[in-house]
Amino acid sequence: MKIDSILNLEIAELKTSGIQEIGYTKLTCINYGVSSTAYLLWKKENSTFIQKYKNSEYDNKSLQKFKPIKLTDSTFFSFYKKNKEKLNIENVEHFEYKPDSIVGNKTYSSRITISHSCFRHFVIKSGKENFDKQFDYFDLQEFDQKKVYASKRKYTKEEIKKWEERGWEGMEYEIIHENYPERNLNFEFNKESRIVEWDKIMTEFIKELESENKFELIETE
Repeated sequence: MKIDSILNLEIAELKTSGIQEIGYTKLTCINYGVSSTAYLLWKKENSTFIQKYKNSEYDNKSLQKFKPIKLTDSTFFSFYKKNKEKLNIENVEHFEYKPDSIVGNKTYSSRITISHSCFRHFVIKSGKENFDKQFDYFDLQEFDQKKVYASKRKYTKEEIKKWEERGWEGMEYEIIHENYPERNLNFEFNKESRIVEWDKIMTEFIKELESENKFELIETE
């Protein structure tokens, strides 16, 4: 995406100017288009700065860049330093409703994925550090929400009649009686992982900045 190229260029410029402690967090949501919002952070002497970038396929605007803000402390770098060992070895596991099975030389996975979701991305480019990880918010769910909806929904007589006319009686039975929600076996592990904790901390931190209208758009010609 364009936003990734811009962030890489910005990081290169910061490093050229002598800045060593750099990183960013990015939220990308995929629906019928892709939208991303990123917050680039860096430390200069005893000060921390944050800069917002926004890019969306839902409008005709070019990438939006906001003015840097000087912070007292964002907890972004300190959290990474304190937890980097676990952050580097832990990964948010996929939504699985039963363990993988092996038949012969083939492994059959029981994973659930969705096409429309949001992803959190963390990057640290400080000195020799090269941390780069992301996770799918869907993998943090305890149950497959589509199946929760399907199993609880009450279908009207008109809907059932239309299905019967099309010979879909079996589909009706499957949705109502068999489509019970599957539980994510990795739910407990994922919710306790350090990167998810980092995400919660930064989400609250950014939410507070946004609520105070701290970010000022840089107008382009």
